Amino acid sequence: MSYHAARNIVKHTVWLNNFEGTLVIRTLGADRSKWKAIVAELASSDVRNFLLDIPYWYAKDFLVLAYVHNMTGEQYNYVFTDWDTHLLDLSAFKICDGASISTFSITPNVGVHEPYGRGPFVENLRSTINKIERAQRYSDILPFLTASASLIYDSMLLFGLTLMTHKDTITARPGELTCDSEDAVWLHGERLVREVKAFNSTKIPTITGQILFDHQGYRSNFNMSILSLQNSGLQEIGYWTHKDRLQITHPIKKKKKVAKKPLTAVTLRVTTVPDTPFVIPKKFDAYGQPLKSPDAWEGYCVDLLNLISQDVGFNYTIDITMDHYGSRHVNESGEVYYNGIVGVVHRGEADMAVAALTITYEREQVLDFSTPFMTLGGSLLFMRPKTQKPSIFSFLQPLSPTVWAYVITTYIVVSVGLFLVARLSPYEWQNPHPCEAFSEEKENQFTVLSSFWFFITPLLNQGTEMAPHTISTRLLTGIWWFFALILISTYTANLAAFLTVDTTELPIESVEDLVAQTKIKYGTLQSGSSHDFFKYSRIPVFQRMWEFMSKNDVFVQNTEEGIERVLKGDYVFVLESSWNEFYNKRDCRLMQIGRLLDSKGYGIGLQQGSPYRDPISESILKLQKAQTLDQLKRKWWTEFNISEPCINNKEGSKEAKPLGIEQVGGVFVLLIIGFFWAFIVSVIEFCVHNKACMKSQGALFSEMWKELKFAMRCMTPSTRTKSSTPVIHEPTPVLTAVIPEKPERLAEQATIEPVPVQSQDMLTVPMAESNEALLCSNASDTSSSGGTSVGDAYPSPPPHSQNPSGSPWSHLNNPQKKSPSMGEDWWTISQSAV
Repeated sequence: MSYHAARNIVKHTVWLNNFEGTLVIRTLGADRSKWKAIVAELASSDVRNFLLDIPYWYAKDFLVLAYVHNMTGEQYNYVFTDWDTHLLDLSAFKICDGASISTFSITPNVGVHEPYGRGPFVENLRSTINKIERAQRYSDILPFLTASASLIYDSMLLFGLTLMTHKDTITARPGELTCDSEDAVWLHGERLVREVKAFNSTKIPTITGQILFDHQGYRSNFNMSILSLQNSGLQEIGYWTHKDRLQITHPIKKKKKVAKKPLTAVTLRVTTVPDTPFVIPKKFDAYGQPLKSPDAWEGYCVDLLNLISQDVGFNYTIDITMDHYGSRHVNESGEVYYNGIVGVVHRGEADMAVAALTITYEREQVLDFSTPFMTLGGSLLFMRPKTQKPSIFSFLQPLSPTVWAYVITTYIVVSVGLFLVARLSPYEWQNPHPCEAFSEEKENQFTVLSSFWFFITPLLNQGTEMAPHTISTRLLTGIWWFFALILISTYTANLAAFLTVDTTELPIESVEDLVAQTKIKYGTLQSGSSHDFFKYSRIPVFQRMWEFMSKNDVFVQNTEEGIERVLKGDYVFVLESSWNEFYNKRDCRLMQIGRLLDSKGYGIGLQQGSPYRDPISESILKLQKAQTLDQLKRKWWTEFNISEPCINNKEGSKEAKPLGIEQVGGVFVLLIIGFFWAFIVSVIEFCVHNKACMKSQGALFSEMWKELKFAMRCMTPSTRTKSSTPVIHEPTPVLTAVIPEKPERLAEQATIEPVPVQSQDMLTVPMAESNEALLCSNASDTSSSGGTSVGDAYPSPPPHSQNPSGSPWSHLNNPQKKSPSMGEDWWTISQSAV
């Protein structure tokens, strides 16, 4: 196995070419999170011999994975090619009758406190190199010299002695050499190289042994030590030289295997921790203590233990341990000890520990674990936030406030743009009097207000009676219609989701969010794998979490206490994902947030060197292959002591429900606001109109009250005759010429009804608002009833001699008519008024 495939395999080219047999090469890579899958694949294969070409500071990580996947039997052999592997203390991985672990070293194999015997300078160099290596590479190393430091020391020693020997004949000039200078070649360089190769190094106190070179200039006949892991650490068992080849000087003495008793003839002592749903006591003695017989217990682990005992063939008794699972501790004298069920098995008080026991590196140092029967990881348990009630203005939520601001701004800009474009285009100015073909008066339908009204209707899916006439205004209108189509479609598509889907806001969504705040506290069990995970973690986020937890009272004694604290609010309980899944399926107030913090597994802990580990691991693999483990988890997680999982309640809540006033109340509020604004504007219009036309007809509020009484009458007609409508005396027309009519024309006129009048010689003329204001502006007297006489309010009509047509209305078609501003004493009434 290689760390970098292309670069590392090149140095093994010679022996790879001479290798006979099947060779499997796997690249681990720098991402250690992917190592687990590779090691798991190798564990399921028939490969037993491994040559590991990885940096020495990753050796422990690989061995931990190998132990987790039960690759520690005596049939496994691991050889590490890094020459600095001897810097590591691998004694924790030594197992009686376990895997063979070997490596190479070019430096002398001395004890930790034993000197190299090369003088004080080398010992000082040893201490300095060790400090640098601890800071840059790996902090947990032994005080030995690295291979690179030893080789550099020997090379500089040989070079210096050679140069001192030939100082009279070889001139060494310090300074830089460039290829462009004339004296770029050092004349004595080749000679010095030859002298270095020929120098007798037998009397030189080198670290790596005698230095000899072959004819090609490569070092030859060097001594390479072969180290093997023993109980006291890595010990030299042989050496390799080019001349002698591999020589084993200290053969490994294997202990004679003690004949194993048949498992059917033994009763194993099992220690556990009562913890639902893994281990649950159901029968007790007179003192309230659980019985030790297997039928007095139930749970996931108990069912698993029954299946394993039936497959392997052994009996067992169960005893409980009061101080939980156990962790690594150091007493005042510096001795390391373990409490809980880990310590019970380690001390030999029980044969195995069957519970939700996490496989960790610290526990692997004192126990042997079986193949994991459940894979999990650290997780965060938090109280589910209450569903937020929909806002009364939920209909505004499909678009963000920024989008609404853009829509309003765009609407204003485009409406003003339409007004300007319509004003600039000459074809948008139309004749307001179609009957007058040669009228010089032009009118533009797009005023400022009408432009705003014209562009608001597409947003509301409504139409208007106005229509643009020119290409420019039609182009602008078409683009706005397309914009409104997309906007309305997007808004409608999202509106249903915002009105029907309940939303919840999580104060934290990941472990990073949890660390970034201090209001919500978080903690874990006082003793256990989660506690040790944060305590010894090197990841900055988890280190910050440990600093917070160690300074605050956040640890709990058991899982039930942690859940109670979560339900009180403002607390996150860190626990394994298996517990998290079990509890949030039963209590809908709980939920898991974020991803898993790590990846680990539950296993059965046994004494180191236990003969029962391999049979139990094989049985677990059989159960895993038959999917029995999945059936057990389904039984105890989704069926045990539960009426309906919370996941079903969530699915049922997704059914369509009628909308309440909370979802659509904002529309009613908007309608009420619009109604009152329309009423206020109507009052303002009434006030402005009456201030202009009814200055002496009573108080303004009195007139408003009259209008309201008239509006509230039952069966009020839609038309009426306004009391202030001006009347005009109809003069007797003087005809200067009589044109004979056709008989058909005379018959048609005979059927025309007479014009209704209010009184004799009076004709009621409906006036437009503009004409009415014009007529009222020069009135000097107004009666209380609002009626006026023509003689009082209007000047006499012009003489008949000035009207050659003989009609009093002929001035309307006279192109030479004059306005009142021109000094005339008669009024012009628009054609629409007649």
